[in-house]
Parts: sequence; C-alpha cells; structure tokens
Amino acid sequence: MVLTMGAISLILIRQSLTASAAVDHSLTVLNTVANLRADVRRAESGQRGYLLTGETVYLDDYNAALGRLQPELEELYKLTVDNPSQKESIDRLRPLFAEKLKEMASTVELALQNRRPEAMAIVKDGRGLGVMQDVIEVYRALVAEERRLLDERRARTTLYEIALVVVNSAGVLAIAALAYASYLLFRRSTAAIIEREQALKEMNESLETRVQERTAELEAANQEVQRFAYVVTHDLRSPLVNIMGFTSELEVLRDQIFQRLDPQPGPSDFTEAPEAREEVDVAVLRKDFDEAIHFIKTSIGKMDGLIKAILTLSRAGRRELTIQRVELGEVLTVIAADVEHRLREAEAELIVGRLPAVRSDRMAIEQILSNLVDNALKYLRDGVPGRIEVKAEETPREIRISVIDNGRGIAPADRERVFDLFRRAGVQDKPGEGIGLAHSRGLARRIGGTIELDAAPDGGSVFTLVLSKLWMARQPVAQGGMAA
Repeated sequence: MVLTMGAISLILIRQSLTASAAVDHSLTVLNTVANLRADVRRAESGQRGYLLTGETVYLDDYNAALGRLQPELEELYKLTVDNPSQKESIDRLRPLFAEKLKEMASTVELALQNRRPEAMAIVKDGRGLGVMQDVIEVYRALVAEERRLLDERRARTTLYEIALVVVNSAGVLAIAALAYASYLLFRRSTAAIIEREQALKEMNESLETRVQERTAELEAANQEVQRFAYVVTHDLRSPLVNIMGFTSELEVLRDQIFQRLDPQPGPSDFTEAPEAREEVDVAVLRKDFDEAIHFIKTSIGKMDGLIKAILTLSRAGRRELTIQRVELGEVLTVIAADVEHRLREAEAELIVGRLPAVRSDRMAIEQILSNLVDNALKYLRDGVPGRIEVKAEETPREIRISVIDNGRGIAPADRERVFDLFRRAGVQDKPGEGIGLAHSRGLARRIGGTIELDAAPDGGSVFTLVLSKLWMARQPVAQGGMAA
C-alpha cells in the first residue's frame, strides 16, 4: 500500500511539475510579447520625437529599442513554435514588423538628410498607423491564446496539487491504520508468546529433573549392558579356547590309537587279509571320529565368530566419539574404491550424487555407509544389472542419506527384524552373521540419528541414514576438527 501510494505521489509530482513548467512557459511568452510591444512603442516614440524636435537623444532611444526588436521576435518564435495557432500569428507579425520598421527607418533617414517635411508627410499619410493597428491585433491574438493556455495550465496544476494532497492524506491515514493494526497484533502476539513461554518454563522446570533422572538411569543401564556383554563374551571365549585345545589333543590321540589298530590301512587289505571285518570296523570308526571332531570344530568356530561380533559391538559402544567436519563425498570415494573389484565382478555400478558435509564422528559415518553399500552389493538380483545409488536430501531439521539398490528387496514383515542382532531375512545363501545392520543402527543412534528401511520403486531396498541437525549443533567440535 505504501509503495503504491508512493508511486502515485511520484507520478502526481511529476505531472504537477510539468504543469508548473507549462505555466511558467506561458508567462514567459506573455512577458516576451509585452516586451516586444513596448519596444515597438519606444522605437515609434523615438522616431516621432526626433522628427518633431530634431533632438538626437530621441535617436538613441529609437536605436536601442530597434536593436532589441529582432531578437525578441526570434525568441517569441522559439517559444511558440510547438503551438500551430501561435506560430501562425508570428508568421503574420513578421511582415508587419518589417513594414513598420521600414517606414520608421525611411522617415529617420529623410530627417537626417534635412528633408523633414517629406518625412512628416510619410508619417501623416496614415500607412504607419494602419500597420501599427495590424500589429496590435496580432498582439491581442497572441495574448488571448496564451492566456487561454495559461488558464488551462493553471487549472491542471491546481488539479494535480489537490490530487497529491488527497493521495498523501490517504497514505498518511492508511499508514496510521496499519500502524495501529500492527500495534494491536503485536500486543496480542506478545501476550500469547509470554503465556506460552511461561507454560514452557513451568513444563521445563518439571521435566528437567525427570530428564536428568532418566538420563542417569539410562547411562547406568547402558554401562551395565556393555559391561555384561564384555564380561560374558570374555568368559565364554576362555572355555572355547580350552575346547579347541582338547580337540587338538583328541586328534593326536585318535591318530595314535588308529596307528596301533591299523598301522598301514589300504584298499587292498580290506579284501585280501583275513581280518577284513575288523579293518572295516576300524575305517567306519575313523570316519565317525573325524566327522564328530569336524562338527565340534565347526560349532566352536561359529560360536567364536558370534562372540567376536558381540565383542566388536561392545567395543564400538564404549568408543568415545570424535566430532569433526565430515565430507560425505570423500567418505563415499573411499568406500567406492574399496568395493571397486566386487562391483566389476558383479557387473554393477555405484552412483554417488552430490553429498553435503556433516558434523559427526567420521569412523561411525564410514562404518554405517560402508555396511549399507556392502549390504546392497551382497544382495543384488541374479540376471539383473546391479545398480546402487547414494544420494542426500537436506531439510531444515535433518540430513537424509539414502542408499538405493535394485536387488532382492526385503519383505515388509522383515524390515524391522533385519536390524536385530543375528537376524537375517530371505534366503541365506550369502555369508554373514547378521550383525551389520544392527551395528549400523546402533552407531546411528550414538551420533543422533537412525536408519530407516523402505522398498525401492524397482523392487529393491532403500536404506536411509537420518542425521539430526539439532544433535550436530549441540556437539562440541574436537580439537583439530572444523565446524560444519
């Protein structure tokens, strides 16, 4: 509203100035006409004064007025050249002026030649008077037309000035109304803000204690769980080491026993020697013995792998985070280089979009994204060109890094189960212990985020690492790091 009224005011001011300039122009034209008429009168008076008295002082007045007439006539022509009516009057005035000036010049010349009677005769014959009357009529036409223009231009100037006053007055009233409305809205908004702040303050005061208590409890519980996992895994590994040692001794003992029972077993002995039945029993016993030991070792190896996985999770939970600026593009460059050979073998491609920088723990970010890319590469569909895309989306509250594949996909019922420890979905034809996604989600929680799982449009999976900007803003930057 203010800008519109300001623009209208500027337009009216410009129009008013234009109208005022037109008024000044008309006044200048009238003034020039008056000067021209006065100088013609002075020249005529000087001429007649000299003819009557013979005094040369009248010639001075005559010559001075005569010198001003032609420039004034040219100036009047320039001032009125844009007006056809006035231009026509000036064109009529020129020959009349020329004739009048010629008549006055001839009488003065005769008087200077002492032929005064002849000069007086020219004056008395009335030709000069008739020319002067024609000049006066042209003067009147010029003045009448210019006064008409002057009245129109003055009226237009007055109209613009009145309109300008009205617009400015309306603008002032509108601004005053807006100011008052803004004041009322500000008062209402301020009152609402104060009320909400008071309610929030009371809520915070009551919640702060509860949050501190719950935080202390959670920290204690977390530490207890970590200690429990650490102790249990260590205690479990000790007997496994012993079992492995005893199994090795059993193998040695087995060999010694079988060497005594069957020093040189061979295929021909089973058919030719008379003790064939005993030798067959020994071979069967050897086979069963080997099979049992194999299963013991396999189970022990599997248990050892699981325990090592639990130890890895425990150590990761106890590792202190180092907050620094992390360029996600650089992290993906390293990951792409690590899986380049596997990508070629699988005839798959890894597409990395434009990724932002975050403020977080670099090792945690690398482990999470590496696990997600490795998981996508592991479960590609046979017979379909593999495609893995990593892209990011940023909102005012969070940063979402998505790893999208066109692989086997995960059934809706299994999309939460795959994040449980040692739980896997689908056909188990790939090596793994089911800890990668659980580890990744645990790391994500430690750095103030989470991992979401959805289906991709082409049947694959979309794993999205969601990082909270609020959590990032609250973390102190480690020495040597840079704030994102």
